[in-house]
Amino acid sequence: MIKKNFPFHLKFKHTFKLSSAERTGTDNLYLYLENEGAEGWGEAVFPPYLNENNETSQALLKEVYWVIELQETFFDLLSRNALVLKKNPAFACAVQVCLMNWYASKTSQTLEDLLMLKKAEKPTSFTIGICSNTEITARINESPEATYFKLKVNEAEIERIVLHYTSQTNKPFVVDANQGFTSKEKAKEWAEKLHAMGVQYFEQPFDKDDFSSHAWLKSVVQIPIIADESFQKVEDLDEVEQAFDGINVKIIKSGGLLESRAALYKAKAKNLITILGCMSGSTVSINAASTLSSLADFVDLDGKFLIKNDPFQTGEYKDWL
Repeated sequence: MIKKNFPFHLKFKHTFKLSSAERTGTDNLYLYLENEGAEGWGEAVFPPYLNENNETSQALLKEVYWVIELQETFFDLLSRNALVLKKNPAFACAVQVCLMNWYASKTSQTLEDLLMLKKAEKPTSFTIGICSNTEITARINESPEATYFKLKVNEAEIERIVLHYTSQTNKPFVVDANQGFTSKEKAKEWAEKLHAMGVQYFEQPFDKDDFSSHAWLKSVVQIPIIADESFQKVEDLDEVEQAFDGINVKIIKSGGLLESRAALYKAKAKNLITILGCMSGSTVSINAASTLSSLADFVDLDGKFLIKNDPFQTGEYKDWL
């Protein structure tokens, strides 16, 4: 058995600005497993708002179970790791995806086979961070394959961003505020305007812990209000459904594919809108997440398109082994 890990820094094609932060890249960690003639890769991504990083993950490597024990199924192995790594969802996701890619290769299956899901090809949104009007135009023009965009906004700049975007293209868009509103009336005003424009959803306008404001907004507007930062794992759904119309599920924040699948199934049972999102990951995590597309109403998996040094697109990863 060969186990390796490769800390890496993903660089964005363009500076990525949200309502609360601005970044030029993201640290991540690739995991590699070779065993019994099969290989698997996993990826953890560490945006600065997570309580995980390469150092915490390196320290946890010794806790990971890599071998299926006698009288144990492969999914028992995954359950053991999920229990040990439950406080470190990004790293837990990397381990789970690595093992699932390895097992799928070993048994000549796809990840969809392991997850008992149908393969679904759904178009992803392309994200435009908070930026100047000139840059908004450039982002639109450099992504002709995009069928719709996700606009990052905040309370101060939503009018400029939306009006400029709609002056440049007729392509549909959705709006993500990343907790960028403090005024309930301003959020209501824009929720009504967005609905009138045919926008499909308005994501996380208020602080992640402000469930009361989200519940109020949900009750007075027609556009669906989506939880992202307010939703992490399947256990959150009972509280989230009182304040939101849907959730944004990300495998790295939920701890892996199995946990995200459970969240998507439960959300659908509650008649919530389901969005499959990402955390600026590269090809490994994006391809893994895409296997859940059949359970999503909307797909937001453009991470690998926003990165200029994805080693699985450049081929650099081949030099690591």
